[in-house]
Amino acid sequence: MNRHYQGRYLAWHPKYGPLTQGFQIATEDFGDHPYAWRKGPKPPDLEHAEFPNDSMIRLVRQSIRTLAKQHAPYFVMASSFYVHTPVENRVHWLVKEYEGLVPANATNRTNRIEYAAFVETLDHHVGSIVGEVRVSAEADNTLIFFMSDNGGHPEFSSNAPLRGSKWNLYEGGVRVPMIAVWPARIDAGQRTDTPVLGYDLLPTFEAVSGGTVRSDAQIDGRDISQVFSHPAWNLKRNLVWHFPYYHPERTFSQAIDTIGVDDSRISKTRPQSSIRRGKYKLLHFAEQDRVELYNLSNDISEQTDLSKHKAALTQEMLETLNRELDSMNARRATPRR
Repeated sequence: MNRHYQGRYLAWHPKYGPLTQGFQIATEDFGDHPYAWRKGPKPPDLEHAEFPNDSMIRLVRQSIRTLAKQHAPYFVMASSFYVHTPVENRVHWLVKEYEGLVPANATNRTNRIEYAAFVETLDHHVGSIVGEVRVSAEADNTLIFFMSDNGGHPEFSSNAPLRGSKWNLYEGGVRVPMIAVWPARIDAGQRTDTPVLGYDLLPTFEAVSGGTVRSDAQIDGRDISQVFSHPAWNLKRNLVWHFPYYHPERTFSQAIDTIGVDDSRISKTRPQSSIRRGKYKLLHFAEQDRVELYNLSNDISEQTDLSKHKAALTQEMLETLNRELDSMNARRATPRR
């Protein structure tokens, strides 16, 4: 998405939007998120125990209701703008409840209270979608996935014990919840430590719906459906992340220099790349051509750099990372001339 396409904020690219990527129906809708209020006044606060009657959620629920009656495999994706900034609530009654729950000495207390109400509003919306599935005839045979695209914003949420936050490649920026519900195939309360990525979802959904991926299709992800019934199942592969930018773009000089655990402030994120193989994760920082290596099995907070202690592994993983990025034709940070 880009705010400049077709002169609309966060509009889909006309060439690469959902309707050109295989979706039969696609609708842009901010729902009740503050993005929807940009061209008009903020709607009034809601009464006690009342949540927004979100237009996007209504559309998704109606789609599920219609498709479920066809008794054929279907796919519906709802990408909510909750809990993205700006965080402005209409559920003021819920904000008041969290004012009594968040400690008075909490860092960024006001932000975290508003954010907590935002999260509960998202939870309500997700519950509305799940509720529509549950009343359908195919409830037990419907797979529901929930996930986030990145770690939490440091001024609104805590990622502890993970280091870092949204924008950088420490675990606080890239490790996010992924929840799957499928009564016919997945036991309730089951957990797995198998690391997966968002692009695994396409081949997974294709497999569980009975389809096949074309042999000539260039698919990055892998079918992870085996983990549904075998939580210990794992894939021997490299996971790669790449962020060749500086952040924050406009206020870089005001951000703090270090990236720590639960800093509660935005850090300076410089061009960086990362690769994970099993329990080991390597980060490469382009400016200084510097690397860090961590063992995530016993150092989830990424505090003990092993790059000098395991020099051979570090060099091998760095070479692999560069080959992976070259194969993707990834944009690289280059020195200023």
